[in-house]
Amino acid sequence: MTNNTRFDSIVTIRKLLTDTFDDPGLDAFCMDHFPVVYDRFSRGMRKDEKVTLLLDHCRRKGGLDTLRRIIEARRADLVESSRPVSPISPPLGTTYVTHIQHAEGIAIGDGARVERVAPAATTALPAPPGVSVSLLTRVVPTAYCHHLDAEAFPLVQVALDNTGQGGANAALRVGTTITGYSDVSVVSPRVPRGELVRVALLPLLQPAAVVTLNEIRPATLRVTVEQTDPPPRTLYDQTKRIQLHAHDTALLAVKAPDGSIVDLTRYLAAWVTPRRPEVEKLLRRAAEHHPDRQFVGYKGVSNLAEAADMVRAQSQAIFTALKQDADLVYVDSSLSLGAQEGQITQRVRLPTESLAGGGLANCIDGTVLFASLLELASIDPLIVIVPGHAFVGWHIWPQVDRYEFLETTIIGSNDFDTAQQTAQAQYDEVLMKGYFSQGLFDPGGFARLIDVAECRERKIYPLE
Repeated sequence: MTNNTRFDSIVTIRKLLTDTFDDPGLDAFCMDHFPVVYDRFSRGMRKDEKVTLLLDHCRRKGGLDTLRRIIEARRADLVESSRPVSPISPPLGTTYVTHIQHAEGIAIGDGARVERVAPAATTALPAPPGVSVSLLTRVVPTAYCHHLDAEAFPLVQVALDNTGQGGANAALRVGTTITGYSDVSVVSPRVPRGELVRVALLPLLQPAAVVTLNEIRPATLRVTVEQTDPPPRTLYDQTKRIQLHAHDTALLAVKAPDGSIVDLTRYLAAWVTPRRPEVEKLLRRAAEHHPDRQFVGYKGVSNLAEAADMVRAQSQAIFTALKQDADLVYVDSSLSLGAQEGQITQRVRLPTESLAGGGLANCIDGTVLFASLLELASIDPLIVIVPGHAFVGWHIWPQVDRYEFLETTIIGSNDFDTAQQTAQAQYDEVLMKGYFSQGLFDPGGFARLIDVAECRERKIYPLE
């Protein structure tokens, strides 16, 4: 097909679509035959915009001829259904009865008579609410998904529009599931006549299924909307193709379709896992490097200066244990934020994995390992993310905004004081440049300070 022929075809099909369907009819047509296009319709989109979206989809898929045949078949059905039925005259001498409801009538013919009858009872079904489904993202986190709820991470967003003519109060059942990976998530909203109700759902992933995800993997998300009263009927039942992140991937941020940002950086605290036997064993070794051979957290001090000294001494013992006993070795792999469009992600090793691997760790691995030991020692740890890097810190006293920091990547090659000075210099630099106030998708980078104790209060618990 030449370019001119293709252009003529698009013009012709555009006119066919415009002449054949009104706006609701076009919606129904696309839902029946082109659900991928229908899913891209948004509330307030004009009819001509929908037509252009449909034409562009069929043009790119090489389906313009198919679209034209479907439209012409639909036009033929509409013409046939609207054709008037020709009256059939009765044979001469036939006796017949004319029934009327609201007016006087005259019967003409042999034996004809007029009878008045009561109006026939008609029961018209109320118009169903309109259903529109959108996804926050098509690439879903798995590592800490059991910590999320639909309010924090509204993966499936359903708009139930009962503002159209002929509607009635409706009771609905909205459900969603990720086939083979989750339980069914269900909400049962009531949608009053004349109102638009929005609901959000997040299927609960099954841990046994998620743990098998070593790489990103495709999956199928199913969404159903059923009207339970009045009357029972299915309003929506479609599947969407999504992807599931590997179980060691931290999803740090999502850019929603409306441009808003969902900040998930705090969920890095889930990788801080103090109650593992390997971590407990290492802390016992660290106690041997402390002058008092014990960890007491914040106990036994009378002022902030004493607290800072005491916590620093305990942190130095942990530093020495990682250096001498765990033989922590820095792996030169920088914090690689990105990969999926509209997302910020980072793969993170659990502390047990870093220890099992002979102490190999990059900046974020070493940070969550050190933070795990601090939390086990009853010291409130911090995770600091700066452009392309991460390091650990701690409160010198609970709930007091006085911090100290440490660079874990040089544990194997430098002393404790140097590691502290290096991290403090990095913190001061990003603070001065205003990185902590920059957006997560700012091209210049961003910084965040994650308070693990505060995350625990928000029910972000260790992954293991």
